[in-house]
Formats: sequence, structure tokens, C-alpha cells
Amino acid sequence: MRRAALSLALLASACAATPTPTRDELAQALVAFHAAPAAPTDITHIACRGLEVDPTEFACRWRQRDGRRWQGWQSYLALSGDGWQLIDEPSKRP
Repeated sequence: MRRAALSLALLASACAATPTPTRDELAQALVAFHAAPAAPTDITHIACRGLEVDPTEFACRWRQRDGRRWQGWQSYLALSGDGWQLIDEPSKRP
């Protein structure tokens, strides 16, 4: 029991170390990039990992509702004083 709690705490701290956009921030970034807009309620499971080349750029993945189905998406995002911005066109994950 104690080992499981420690593992969960370590996992939570590792996830907290990488900045990740909120649903609202990602939806705004999609609209600003002129990508297919999505309502924040149609975005879930956002996960990002930092890039070693630039600490302000991240490879991000998320799930987005497409009608009645959820589709996996990915793109590179940058975090600046203006908030989150897409660096390239989002693509569907295989």
C-alpha cells in the first residue's frame, strides 16, 4: 500500500513538471492557427513532453471529439508570454 502511494506521488510530480495547455488554451491555439476549431468540451487527455532543443516548445497529444467518436491528434506547441501557440498543422495520430 505504501509503495503504491509513493509511486502515485512520483508520477503526479513528474506530470506536474511539464507545462500542458488547458482545454480552453488548446482550443484557442487551434482557432488562432486556423486549424479545425474545437470546443473546449470536445478536447480531453492532453499530454505534452518538452523538447530538448527549446525549453519553450512541446510535443503534445490530445483526444478530440469528431461527431460521436474520439480521435487522437498531435502537434508541436510553443509557450510564450502570449500563451500557447501551435507551431505546425495538427495531425491525426495513427
